[in-house]
Amino acid sequence: MLYTDRTFIKPIHKLDIPEIIKMYNEPDSFKYVKQYEGKSDEFYTTFLENKIAVNAKNLGFWSVRGKKNNEFIGTINLNQFSDTAMTHIGCHLKREFWNKGYATELLTELLNYAVTERKLKEVFGITDENNLVSKKLLKKLNFKEFEKRTILESKVVIYRYLNE
Repeated sequence: MLYTDRTFIKPIHKLDIPEIIKMYNEPDSFKYVKQYEGKSDEFYTTFLENKIAVNAKNLGFWSVRGKKNNEFIGTINLNQFSDTAMTHIGCHLKREFWNKGYATELLTELLNYAVTERKLKEVFGITDENNLVSKKLLKKLNFKEFEKRTILESKVVIYRYLNE
């Protein structure tokens, strides 16, 4: 388990699925990840069950809860991106937790985990070219623009963090 000042972070569990799906169904939840936008609850359930199965082999998908009241805040990930060799970092928060510093707090902790525990030499951040908030966050975390590419029919910017 990982911790920040305001949260605790644990591998996702089957019991987390209903709260995660509720977050996925919020307006603009997948605004910049079109391949997951507007899918059925059954699709999301299968997607999350697959993440739980992958976690058993290589921990990469966590649920985030508040320390004060155990409230579900969102999810974070450090896993292989699609069918590439890139290990990428990401954060998905409930709308009510946007613009409150949680993404920076969580991804700082996850990046620390990536380099100290997983001993990763590089970590990627992949975001839609129009997602200005994510681009700003990755730069704040010392990721550098690496390349632009089209992945899964989306134009993305790939950022890279080097553990030097």
